Amino acid sequence: MPSMQISYGSNLTNKRGRAILRINHFLLLLLVCFSSQATTVLSPTEQKLTNQRKIFVEAESLAYNPQSAEYQALVAQLVDYPLLPYVQLKALMHNINRKNETEVKAFLARYENTPLDRSLRKAWLRYLSKSQRKVEFLDAYKNTGSAELACRKIEFSLSDPAQREVALTEVPRLWVVGQSQPKACDQVFRIWQKENLLTKEMVWQRLVLAATNGKQTLVPYLKRLLPEDQRYLADLWLAVRKDPSYVSRGSKFPHKQVDKETQILIYGLRRLAFSEPELALKSWFALEKRFAFSLPQRQSMTERFAIALAVADHPQADLWLDKASADSSDIELFRWHLAHVLRLGNWQHALELIEAAPQGIYQDLAFQYWLGRSYEQLKAGDLAQQTFSKLADQRHYYGFMASGKLAQKPTLHDKTLSFSAVQLLEVANMPQARRAYEFLQLERDLSARREWYDLQLKLTEQQSLMAAVLADSWQWHDQAIFTFARVGYLDDLERRFPIAYDKTLINSAEKHQIDPAWAFAIVRRESSFMADANSHAGARGLMQLMPGTANYLAKKKVGRSTLFDPKQNVEFGTQYMRYLMDKMDNNPVLATASYNAGWRKVLDWLPEQDTVPMDIWVETIPYKETRNYVKAVMAYKQIYSQRLGQPSHVFKELVDMQIAPIHQ
Repeated sequence: MPSMQISYGSNLTNKRGRAILRINHFLLLLLVCFSSQATTVLSPTEQKLTNQRKIFVEAESLAYNPQSAEYQALVAQLVDYPLLPYVQLKALMHNINRKNETEVKAFLARYENTPLDRSLRKAWLRYLSKSQRKVEFLDAYKNTGSAELACRKIEFSLSDPAQREVALTEVPRLWVVGQSQPKACDQVFRIWQKENLLTKEMVWQRLVLAATNGKQTLVPYLKRLLPEDQRYLADLWLAVRKDPSYVSRGSKFPHKQVDKETQILIYGLRRLAFSEPELALKSWFALEKRFAFSLPQRQSMTERFAIALAVADHPQADLWLDKASADSSDIELFRWHLAHVLRLGNWQHALELIEAAPQGIYQDLAFQYWLGRSYEQLKAGDLAQQTFSKLADQRHYYGFMASGKLAQKPTLHDKTLSFSAVQLLEVANMPQARRAYEFLQLERDLSARREWYDLQLKLTEQQSLMAAVLADSWQWHDQAIFTFARVGYLDDLERRFPIAYDKTLINSAEKHQIDPAWAFAIVRRESSFMADANSHAGARGLMQLMPGTANYLAKKKVGRSTLFDPKQNVEFGTQYMRYLMDKMDNNPVLATASYNAGWRKVLDWLPEQDTVPMDIWVETIPYKETRNYVKAVMAYKQIYSQRLGQPSHVFKELVDMQIAPIHQ
């Protein structure tokens, strides 16, 4: 394990600190991670824990029969083991019945509101529900995130006249959702509706949720609940959700339920503005003559059209941007207004736009950078120098761009966190921290994270910083990074930008002839060094590779587990980076954008003829996610370049870079 530089402060050498280190063997084990003198020889405490991990796994396998002599013998050896409660939990889960009621209640009371609570409480509540033990169910009930159990709780409460009125008030939050609820809720909903508590407004709210972001299959059911003269609205919602261009068929909107029809129209127009801006504009002008859209709706659409037209580089973008900006303080709108002006090369207009922006937007680092660029282009050299000099003090993409303009080394403001051993040991000794550590040793990362998240809820700001240090010392870099970010301590770059998986990353980067600092930056942005990261889209591992990409590179099907193996993932990831560099004429900015959005999409964003300054091209990337991704990766690349001791000044090269057309 690599040694970690650490500033302990004076308390490490005082008598109390030395006493704690002498008597607390478990915590000494944790701290050994920091020591450059650590060896592979196991201490008695470490050897005991190693043995207990094996016993724990074996005891888990026998938990279905907790009365057996073999199980009891194993548990006796785990009395002081942090994960003993999980063995007990598994035994109780296998034996949910009246005989174990005392044990279940005691366990739930002891571990209430912890990761150990939820699964057992759900199982216990389901058992009580099935057994119709209403009083016991209500006594044990706590919100577990289960709609089924929440409905059962209301149902049981309704049978008690003293609780009935309050119980009925809890139904709307379960009914007004964008998807169907479990069958266990049907009886509650029927009782509630018989009490005439379901209002037309609630039906409409649920219809909107289902039609916009929820399950559209729920819409036909909700249509039947609408008053007869409003049922056509459900059909309109379905039609517009399926095809936003349906709003262009004005005759389909009969102008009966005007407020509700305009809500559907705004939803469709907002989607259509980006996919078919010309049709959206034409439809808007026609609909304005028939519908009295509210002032907020008009402003919302004006801003939407302004951004959509700017993204598309539409001839009417200037008109809409000026109109929208006059009555808005939205930073994204101002950012696109500025980006459009920069793309046109109108530096005087850019300067005027920045100076007229609201104070909060004017002070934004992006606007300060473009203020300096405007001065530079307008030959106001002294003002440009002053602006860049002030901005260059920031550890940020725009701060690094400013330092590139000044041809000076970027400022990192690297300040290793200082703390005492007592502060660290206080957090390390917390039960959740001990359980998280053990789960990590057993390679059960999901269980470790559950314990870690629970720990975070109970910590002060200072204790959270100690938790971040602990996570880093365990090589649990993603949790160290996330915790530092949450607390807002951003200057400990050694822990926030770790040199993790260094041999693997450096060797693979050199093999595929890419900059190692760039490889580290991609990993830091993609997964924060979480080897088991798995996105909703299916990207996996350290470098968040899609299985299809790995299959293409390997020229064969790559197994799921392969991409969670750090070495294999990095090999495919760096190979893919080389592939993208080849596609993008060895331009790291374009290759970075391609890593996020795909190289074919990036080709669509390139200038058709003339070259464009790199900073302007990045500012006009249509996808917000990709735009921010490129800025982050380039900034991270600069940090890693300095951390790896590389002589290159990344941004000195970038400020002079021109983005040129690429013909495949």
